Amino acid sequence: MASNDTTPSSRSQRERAPRERVPRKPAFQRPVSPPEWLYLAAGRLGRTMVQQLVVEGDSESELTPQALRAAVAAAAAACPGSRLVRRGRLWVDSGRAPQVLVAAPGSGPDAELRTGTAILAEPMGAEHGIGCEVVLLPGTAQRPNTLVFRVSHAVMDGHGAQLWLQEVFRALRGEQPRPARSPLTDQRLLAEVGATGHRPTLLLDQPSPLSGRGGKPSGGLSSGLSGKPGGGRSTGRPAALWRRRTLPGRHRSLTARLAQALADATGAPRARLMVPVDLRRHLATGVSATGNLTLPIYLDLPKDGDWRTAHARLLHALSEHQELTGGFESALARLPLPVVTELLRAGQAVALRRDRHLTSAIVSHLGRAELSHYSGGGFTARTLYALPVHAPLVPVSCVAVELADRTELTVGFQGPGDELDEQANELMDRLVAAVTDSTPTQHTVATAATRPAAPDAPDTTVVQLFREQAARTPHATALDGPTGPVSYAELDRRSDAVAAELLRRGTAREAIVGLVVERSPAGLAALWGILKAGAAYLPLDPRHPDARIASVLQESGAVACLTERQLVMRLTAATSTPVLVVEDIPDRPADSAARPQDLEVSPAQLAYVIYTSGSTGRPKGVQIEHRSLLAFARWAVELCRIDADTRFAFLGSYSFDVSVFPLVLPLLCGGTTVLVPGEPTRPALHELVTRHRPDAFAITPSHLELFEHYDLELTGVRTLMVIGEQFTRAAADRARRRLGPAARIINGYGPTEATVICSAHVFDGSESGPVVPIGLPGPYAQVELAAPVDDEQRTSEIGEILISGLQLARGYLGRPDLDAERFPVGADGLRRYRTGDLARRLPGGALEFVGRNDDQVKIAGYRIEPAEVQAALEIHPAVRRAAVTARVRPGGTPALCAYVLPATDESTACLPTLLREFLAERLPTHLVPAVVVPVAELPSTVSGKTDFAALPDPFATDAPPAAPTAPATSEVTERLTDLWSRMLGVERRLLGPAADFQELGGDSLAVLEMLSTVADELLTPPQASRFTAELQDYLAELTIDRVSDAIHRARQADPRPSIGAPA
Repeated sequence: MASNDTTPSSRSQRERAPRERVPRKPAFQRPVSPPEWLYLAAGRLGRTMVQQLVVEGDSESELTPQALRAAVAAAAAACPGSRLVRRGRLWVDSGRAPQVLVAAPGSGPDAELRTGTAILAEPMGAEHGIGCEVVLLPGTAQRPNTLVFRVSHAVMDGHGAQLWLQEVFRALRGEQPRPARSPLTDQRLLAEVGATGHRPTLLLDQPSPLSGRGGKPSGGLSSGLSGKPGGGRSTGRPAALWRRRTLPGRHRSLTARLAQALADATGAPRARLMVPVDLRRHLATGVSATGNLTLPIYLDLPKDGDWRTAHARLLHALSEHQELTGGFESALARLPLPVVTELLRAGQAVALRRDRHLTSAIVSHLGRAELSHYSGGGFTARTLYALPVHAPLVPVSCVAVELADRTELTVGFQGPGDELDEQANELMDRLVAAVTDSTPTQHTVATAATRPAAPDAPDTTVVQLFREQAARTPHATALDGPTGPVSYAELDRRSDAVAAELLRRGTAREAIVGLVVERSPAGLAALWGILKAGAAYLPLDPRHPDARIASVLQESGAVACLTERQLVMRLTAATSTPVLVVEDIPDRPADSAARPQDLEVSPAQLAYVIYTSGSTGRPKGVQIEHRSLLAFARWAVELCRIDADTRFAFLGSYSFDVSVFPLVLPLLCGGTTVLVPGEPTRPALHELVTRHRPDAFAITPSHLELFEHYDLELTGVRTLMVIGEQFTRAAADRARRRLGPAARIINGYGPTEATVICSAHVFDGSESGPVVPIGLPGPYAQVELAAPVDDEQRTSEIGEILISGLQLARGYLGRPDLDAERFPVGADGLRRYRTGDLARRLPGGALEFVGRNDDQVKIAGYRIEPAEVQAALEIHPAVRRAAVTARVRPGGTPALCAYVLPATDESTACLPTLLREFLAERLPTHLVPAVVVPVAELPSTVSGKTDFAALPDPFATDAPPAAPTAPATSEVTERLTDLWSRMLGVERRLLGPAADFQELGGDSLAVLEMLSTVADELLTPPQASRFTAELQDYLAELTIDRVSDAIHRARQADPRPSIGAPA
């Protein structure tokens, strides 16, 4: 790195910088916000109120000052917030790019920030024309080449500084910087979205984590900014310093762990921590601003508390948008700057003397950083970290930045200088110990081989691994099936031909290419060809309606669609997207101009897009990157024990992400993918298991049922991965009996948004519950359970599953609204996917799936998870499988409906009553279905899940009568029939003598309402008493006949005219 340039100016030279000439009508200006007014005042105290992002390069990095200045100027034109100066109460664009300074070689900081930090402590002031600057620190044998981006906190926050940095490096790479010209800051955003949050009263009463004394403050200070003396505590000269640690891996719930550790370090019963929250999550799509868009959340934490409770409180505060409120800075902003400075000076003196502060510490998380975004122009980033500002009235400030394989933690300390160095080192050790306990070693799959606690991010892709495997075993069988074996060399060659054709047509990196193929060698060649071309495949099932295929191709912006010869006429008639027939693509010579072998596919590129159904009826495209795909593959290969001998059956749909198991895993290990074309009929499955003999399956419980239904032997199966639906203990036991003791039966869990599966449990028969747990997350995913927002103390045992980690999807294609909703970024900077799935944590730490929070049904005031009822039904020996859902009665109220597949072919006339009685003995009344419907089959969707739309609705007006109809023969029966028809919303003609009120959907509250109405409308009070006394006799079978008989008996016991009876 060049160093023959001017050295950084001294502080006095900076302060005497000439006043900038500002254009008469600057192109960009904005008001100074109240927090920024406070930061300006703090800067006058000599505090380092500077956001500093330090980017260390590798030993080969070379970057000239001239190239850097050109890039800084280009980025400044796109981000005018980097060249602001103050004019009164306004920030205005000076039109002058930030200065670039070059320090002496080796003058930068060491790894722990113990030495070489003088340049980092230089004050800055945007009012003097130095709002932003860049410092080059040339490296030596002991110091890496380093860039320091310094930003006055009065003009940008940390996230705003990151935006500016990324545009500087974008310019260094020769790309066009993206504009960030919005004048929005925190207070203006509050005015737009509304101040809905809450901030506690802030006094100078919080203990310091550096002292650990935890005693009560001396003196009687009543206001944190009053400046009144409050007694003596410390006489040491104030000092400030930083410390830095690099921690291997990423760490779950980092912000909460740091906050709790800092609270513990104070030694006080409780401590208040401040967590800044980036308000950009509230901005509209396309709005980019570098200004101060950060407001805090405060956490009051007890000493020796559980970090999980702290994390739950943080999530609760974020869900309620508690950061959206103003504070005392709004009042201070009305005062002249010198007055605010003196108030801060007085408060700082009191805080130092009494060792009591506005907050015990600040815990900031700048999120996850891609080093590729901070490289360019000959400079290759090795790491990135941030320095916290030395804010007044706060003794400790932490900033964390997460990288692919490590976490950078930097802490700023302020206190008496005589003890500060020792205290800072001790506290730093304590924080590191608290954080490293969160390394997800306890969350790896217990039955998988030992792996690193924080594995490295993939540095290659499945494309490269497949190429390497094909080179190692060219003659091994890659594909097998009815059309015969296909070698690795043949699949590699044919997929290269597909890739070459796509590249010849100008297919760009990450372009989306539709894939409408059967389970065939041509289909596999097409899929791998798309990946080799650097494009992303979009799988669509040929069984989908033409209109659905066409609409998804159009919405996704697919540049082409690969298909097979027998489907081409249908597709060309349905869509305007160019259609390519795989079989018609010729093999290309090795010297072709379009050589996919020369194309390097990056881990950050898009691998595939899978459309899933949306809650609004509009499907959404889930985008999975290569790094996520390879992270899943590395774990799943080990979990499923895939090797060169594996024969993995492919009998599902490409459009269901379970297909990634057979389409990718065996082909990375020298194994074989066994193709099962067409529908999974008995002959097709019989040929599969007898002729082709696969030893690995990844299927849904519904598909597993087919093998039982057809009574097919599965001996020789080594691995059975069950995924996509609740896997009951009864089904697992049946699978164990069919597969034998040597088979590895795994229950996998994961939404499409987490790359196939992210947690798993190996079934061993020792499980005690009615369902098989979904286990523990793999090494590339973290799973949390979020308590309900009204359960701040986390008293509920059930929570929503939140997923983070390397396997997380990029987001939804073209749906930033859904990204913001389903992939929120927390205050800790961690991006999580809100699954909508509910789970409970079992004593051993494994998770048990409970159901969906958005599929819950509420009947008679109770929230019901259908999966719980399904599991109970499948325990009964007369039930092979069950499915439970809510149906709507004609009256508009929901009722629980169960569909059961009988275990035998015997008569099912008595089965509904038998099962309802069985459930009534095991479940609360509200969990007993109103209707149990025996069915000949439980149809499945393309993805292998139960297709409830194809099952009969027992409450439909054209459904068969619930019981044989018969004419009502008495006045009581007539009136009772009218009453039931009115209450249940069932046509009167369907209510025969044997019609059962409860089987027609009458829940417990409806039964009580019905009996009460009978007593009121058909009986006198004494008759009603007799009627009620006999309740137990007919309650188990509430038919028209039985209730009518009970009414007659009650009338006969008291022959006086009944209410409403004819005279």
